[in-house]
Amino acid sequence: MEIQIIECAEPQADHVEQFKQYASVPDDNRDGILHKMLKRAMLQVQAFSDIAMLPCKIQMTVTNVRKGETVRLYQGGAEVLSAENQDGESVEFTQEGNRLRIQSCCKALVVVYRNRVNIPEAEALQPVCWELATAIYDGEDTKVQGAILKKTYGML
Repeated sequence: MEIQIIECAEPQADHVEQFKQYASVPDDNRDGILHKMLKRAMLQVQAFSDIAMLPCKIQMTVTNVRKGETVRLYQGGAEVLSAENQDGESVEFTQEGNRLRIQSCCKALVVVYRNRVNIPEAEALQPVCWELATAIYDGEDTKVQGAILKKTYGML
């Protein structure tokens, strides 16, 4: 399975301001870079926790799908925009929440969908985003970043 973000909203201005307070940034000179670090952190937390942090349009490709198989939409998947097989033909499905029951076999299934941010869940994970964005800004290695991401376990 492959998941790719096609489009993504930017963090809200109040998210950036909260991050600046967390990181003790006194001025607006670094807003551009801080904004980029926060977005990167929010997308990493979204991917790691499977909780939507930012509204996104996502493309998921699944191989060797059998008729009747259930496929899960990740990162807060909610609204299916298209479901196509390897030849670009529409694939029929039924949807229950973030799960699709596929009605035909496909060598490759490409689903394009929008996620939905659950505000209380996203807000609960916001401190992890700030900590991760700070680590990214400070140039911390992937081991440190991974340890921060693991803090999402059991937070919800």
